[in-house]
Amino acid sequence: MINNKEYYKNLTMFFPDFIPSPFENQIDLDLYRTFPDDPYFKKEENVKKLRNILLAYSRRNVGIGYCQGFNFIVGRLLKIFSNEVK
Repeated sequence: MINNKEYYKNLTMFFPDFIPSPFENQIDLDLYRTFPDDPYFKKEENVKKLRNILLAYSRRNVGIGYCQGFNFIVGRLLKIFSNEVK
């Protein structure tokens, strides 16, 4: 990321047309199952951040893609480091 500061942005915004994620449907299903009673995840902007991170990871690491449970790991980290993720 030091050499390509736009890398994450490209993975989340531009690559969907070029690198569709076969995991996108499963990610979308799991988004609202992630800590459903937590007020942090009732805000649509935070759900969008979670979705972007999960999709970027699934596009960047095609061999692994997305596994159920990633949403809970990333969700917890996102909440802790919310000031760092845009």
